[in-house]
Amino acid sequence: MMIDAHFWKAYCDPYFKFENTIPTGDFVIVTANNPESQRLPDQENLIRNRCLQCDLALHNFAIVVVGNVDFSWCEESFASPIPINLAIELGQKYQQNAIYFVQDDQLYLLSCLPDRTKINLGEWRHRIK
Repeated sequence: MMIDAHFWKAYCDPYFKFENTIPTGDFVIVTANNPESQRLPDQENLIRNRCLQCDLALHNFAIVVVGNVDFSWCEESFASPIPINLAIELGQKYQQNAIYFVQDDQLYLLSCLPDRTKINLGEWRHRIK
């Protein structure tokens, strides 16, 4: 399976609203919302993200909303300093096409699909709203 070009383009221009603390250092951003980019009812997404939150319970994490520039599209997500391979496993568990990760202040988009496409999206801090 390949990621639809329209979705991939949208994934390449994310913005972030952190609920409380903005993470420092290297971290990943993962969600359980809208598996395979198929919109689910809010209640179902809430349940899925609660399950993901349980999976992250042994790790530090911050709640972050990831969306487009005006947040007309957005998804609640979690930022955590977990290893990238664990983030990919969680992404796959919740049928996500991709995750984000920050390494050395650079934002990357990483496919959870077998191709593992990785794109450097540049410095991440200007994407904080």
